[in-house]
Amino acid sequence: MKARDNNISIVNRDCKIEGILHFRGHLIVEGIIEGTLLAETVFTEKNSNVKAQISATSLTIAGYFEGDIEVTGTLTLLKSADVRGHIRCHNLVIDEGGIINGSVKFISAENPQIGPT
Repeated sequence: MKARDNNISIVNRDCKIEGILHFRGHLIVEGIIEGTLLAETVFTEKNSNVKAQISATSLTIAGYFEGDIEVTGTLTLLKSADVRGHIRCHNLVIDEGGIINGSVKFISAENPQIGPT
């Protein structure tokens, strides 16, 4: 059986997950995550609540996020995003109304490797 190229995992709105989490493919967060999140592509829904250290290739936030963010690609904050913490990313897109309360550092294209903050 051939492995799926685009795995999709969903943390439903009634779920709370704590700990060190590793995801491949796409992760959609509707519920609560607390801990450390290592992933490829992550999308947090409007009513999500994430308190974590996250390292991802691509991250889109529409809900509440508190913690450290490291993104080697693009971090997108939608208009309903409320982010509190430290951000390191290559590209940053903020919709009008998106909130950041913390620091932002950009990583260069020549050196996209990032480690723990």
